Amino acid sequence: PRAVGWWLLGCSASVFGMVVLGGYTRLTRSGLSMTDWRPEGSALPANEEAWEAEFSRYKRFPEYQRLNRGMSLEEFKEIFFVEWAHRMAGRAVGVLFALPLTVFAARGMVPGALAPRLALMFALGGSQGLVGWWMVKSGLEEPPADLDGVPRVSPYRLACHLAMAFTIYSLLLSTALDILRPAGEASGAERAEAARRACARARGPARALCGLLALTALSGAFVAGMQAGYAYNTFPLMNGQWVPDEYWRLEPWHRNLFENVPAVQFDHRVLAVSTLGGVAAFWAHASRLALPPPARLATHLLLAATAGQVGLGITTLVHAVPVELGTAHQAGALTLFSVALFLLSTLRRLPPEL
Repeated sequence: PRAVGWWLLGCSASVFGMVVLGGYTRLTRSGLSMTDWRPEGSALPANEEAWEAEFSRYKRFPEYQRLNRGMSLEEFKEIFFVEWAHRMAGRAVGVLFALPLTVFAARGMVPGALAPRLALMFALGGSQGLVGWWMVKSGLEEPPADLDGVPRVSPYRLACHLAMAFTIYSLLLSTALDILRPAGEASGAERAEAARRACARARGPARALCGLLALTALSGAFVAGMQAGYAYNTFPLMNGQWVPDEYWRLEPWHRNLFENVPAVQFDHRVLAVSTLGGVAAFWAHASRLALPPPARLATHLLLAATAGQVGLGITTLVHAVPVELGTAHQAGALTLFSVALFLLSTLRRLPPEL
C-alpha cells in the first residue's frame, strides 16, 4: 500500500533530521554534557538544584577539566539542552516508526515479503540509542596519551554510530522508493528494450559509485571523530605539501588510517576528489545511454550534488569548520547519498510511460 511507502518516506526524513542534529551536537561540543543514559529518557532538570547536580557530575569528567574549566552554569545549560534534544528526538523517531507499524500490521497492510526488512529496521533503530551511548561513554574516559590529549569520543565508535544511521536511512528510503515507484508495464517494445539495456549497463557503475560514496562518508566520520577539519585549513595543499610528513607518525602503521589527523584528513580529501571524478565519468557514460527520463534526471542530480558537496567541504575546511558550515556539510553528505539511492531506484524500475 502506498500509505506504507509514505510512512517510510516520512521516517527517512526524520532520520535525516536526526543525522543533521547529531552533527550540530558534535560541532557545538554538546555530546558529552550528559554523563548517563536511560533507555526511557528523562525530562530536563526541573530546578536550579537539579541543574547544579548535573553540572557537578559533568565537572568530574575530562572534557570539563581539560577544555571547559570555568564554564558557567548557563553555558552548561546550553550544551546540555542540545544533547538532551538529540536523545529525545531519537526516541521520537522510534515512536514514529513503531506506532504506525503496529497499526499497519494489525490491519494486514504489511506484505509478507516486506516484514523481514521492517523487522531489520526496527532492530537497527532500537539499538542505535545503545550504540550512541557506547560512543558517548568513550568520550568520558581519559584520552590516549600518544594523541593530542583532547577529550573526544572514539572515532571508531563514532564511525559505527554514523554508519548505522546511514544504513537505517538507506533501508527506509530505498524501501519507500520501491513502494512509491512501482515498475510499470512499458509500452513500445523497442524503446522499452533499449531502456532496459541502458539501465543494465549503468547499474553496475552506479552501485560502485554508491560504495565509493559510502566509503567517503565513513572516512568523514573519522575526520569528525578526530576533529581533523580544524587542522591543515588550506586546499589543495596541506600546509604547502601534497602529502603531509606526519602521515605515518603513529605505530603500528594501521592506526594512522583512523587516528592520525593528517592521514585521516588526507584520505578524506583523496576519496572526495575521487568520488567527484567517478561521478563525472559516470555522468559522461550515462549521457550516451538511452536511459529513461527519471534515471537521466537522477544522473544530472548526482553530478550536481557531488560537485556541491565537494565545494561545500572545501569551504568548510578553509574556514576551519564553523558550526553552520560543518552541519551543512553533514547534511550534504546524506543528501548526496539520497540522490544515489534515487538513481539506483530508477535503474531498477522502468517507468510505466515508456
